[in-house]
Amino acid sequence: MMKKIRSLISFIIIFLSFFYFYTSQNPHNQTGAAGHMSYGYVEIPKENEIPAVNLTVTPDGPDTWLLKLDLHHFTFAPEKVGEKQPSYNEGHAHLYINGKKISRLYGEYYHLGNLKEGRNKITVTLNSNNHGALMAGGKPVQATKAIEVNLQEIAENST
Repeated sequence: MMKKIRSLISFIIIFLSFFYFYTSQNPHNQTGAAGHMSYGYVEIPKENEIPAVNLTVTPDGPDTWLLKLDLHHFTFAPEKVGEKQPSYNEGHAHLYINGKKISRLYGEYYHLGNLKEGRNKITVTLNSNNHGALMAGGKPVQATKAIEVNLQEIAENST
């Protein structure tokens, strides 16, 4: 009986070791300190125009929200996503809500849908075609806005 238990424990340990190894090697499962996917960073050379992103979040119906991006020196290029060479003034954006990656963005508008009650931190990063987050002078090219959601107020205003 002890031999079977030891064999089972050995199997579980080996299985969990392999499972951890293979899941940790998948780049889509790795996150960095700020919750960003760890595709790395792409530092924009000083001779390039530095892109910028601004965002606005407005109500889109009684309890949903609309994100609008205002881009400078940056063009969406969904057909080039996944290229190995870094790009500095074209690519896509990543949308994070409260530190969790929600989606890639390929256009200036995105319907956020419902947000949770309270403070919601909306962050958009500009990313190279190779998925690296763009950096200028060691700082990420991104915009963040905090949205305060009061569900009771929304309910009162919709009646």
